[in-house]
Amino acid sequence: MNAAGDSSDSTAVETARANSPEPAPESLTPGELLRRERERRSITALHIAEELHLDARIVAAIEDNRFEELGPSVYARGHLRQYAALLGLSPQFIIERYEAVTGQREVPVHIPAPGVVSGPVDFEHRSLAGPLWSAVGLVALLMGWWIWSTVSTHDPMQSATPDEAVTQSGALPSALPAEPGEPDAQSPPTVSNAVPAAAAPVAAPATVAETADIRMRLEFNDASWTEIYDANGKRLMFGMGESGKVSTVSGPPPLRVTLGKASAVTVQVNDRQIVVPRRAGKDAAKFVVVPGGTVQMASGEVPVE
Repeated sequence: MNAAGDSSDSTAVETARANSPEPAPESLTPGELLRRERERRSITALHIAEELHLDARIVAAIEDNRFEELGPSVYARGHLRQYAALLGLSPQFIIERYEAVTGQREVPVHIPAPGVVSGPVDFEHRSLAGPLWSAVGLVALLMGWWIWSTVSTHDPMQSATPDEAVTQSGALPSALPAEPGEPDAQSPPTVSNAVPAAAAPVAAPATVAETADIRMRLEFNDASWTEIYDANGKRLMFGMGESGKVSTVSGPPPLRVTLGKASAVTVQVNDRQIVVPRRAGKDAAKFVVVPGGTVQMASGEVPVE
């Protein structure tokens, strides 16, 4: 009975272990975690390199944990965070595994807030040289002004304007007497050859449709990496859209949009459904929404025939 009981208990334990989710072992490296998730999603390393705008050799170095080929630690951390976010993994967990493997930990830099005093102020030993010299300078300035105003004299003829000097000394004759027997000469009228300047063209005011923000609604029926930037370069959306998720963004046009899996996303622009333009032979899409809500292929992209 005891042997049978022990056998049934061990069978139950093994069954519970098989049905329970297997936790990620602490010995897994960040490269192994990223490779396993990529292979589980049936994504090629070349597709990852294209989405992250990296060389295929860099992706291979990340998955093989050859981080010294990525340059300084700040670049390695940046690549690992982007790779993890693209696959829907926790970037913080991947960075922790990176620090455990390399032994390089990120030291936070403490920057004190403006106006915050790091230590107590010793008012008893505080220097009074600054306020004292300021008071001395102010007194010297006042004394100089008083001396200048007392000593200086006022000459009415020197300070008077030319018109006032003429009035005080007597009015000048308006014209010299003409020589005897000489007719009065009259100056010819001045003819202006100046051409009136042409009026500067007035720029037509921009229409409301050209300046209004563009609204986009994205409904995901499958996972797809999504990036949306507005005309000012502001990131409106950056991450993995999961199945069943609905996202709404708005911003000044043009809006630059990148979809990793265009067939998995239904897009509306200003409450009007659009056909997402895809690249020839691929399910990814890069396009631009210009003022007015018109959709155009991104520069250098070739539409599907």
